[in-house]
Amino acid sequence: MEEMDAELEEMTERFRELYADFAGGCAGAEEDGRWNGEEYGSMEGYAFAALSGAILSLIVSDGNVGERETELLNRNFGFDYTVDGLLELYGYAARDILSNAAENAGECARLIDKTDEELGKTFRDLLLLACDILSRCEDGVSEAESDTVEKLKKAIA
Repeated sequence: MEEMDAELEEMTERFRELYADFAGGCAGAEEDGRWNGEEYGSMEGYAFAALSGAILSLIVSDGNVGERETELLNRNFGFDYTVDGLLELYGYAARDILSNAAENAGECARLIDKTDEELGKTFRDLLLLACDILSRCEDGVSEAESDTVEKLKKAIA
């Protein structure tokens, strides 16, 4: 597999650092009672589900899953997907993944804003950075991927 270029590597490292800061902020919000864990569960878990769903929607939006996209997903989220595994997931859940991801990300961002506006901004930054990373790991961006990015951006605005 082709090595990631330095810029993409820096972006993925920035994503991991930003996510670590975000997770720490989530823990703080839970500890001081600003997050309703009884209703929503873990704040980080809630955000992780929305974020990973949005990223999966971007990856599968064009029906083509690349090696680099899969590698970045696994490295940034601790998953262990293969290209074939993501294609299988796409086959089973494409409609749900693609139709709900932007709405879920938007709801998550607004809920986090109510808890902590700075964490809400960080959640948005994470999602936008992930979109940028995934858009750069292929030779070109399909129209479906561009549409998915725009839907995600609109949902979290």
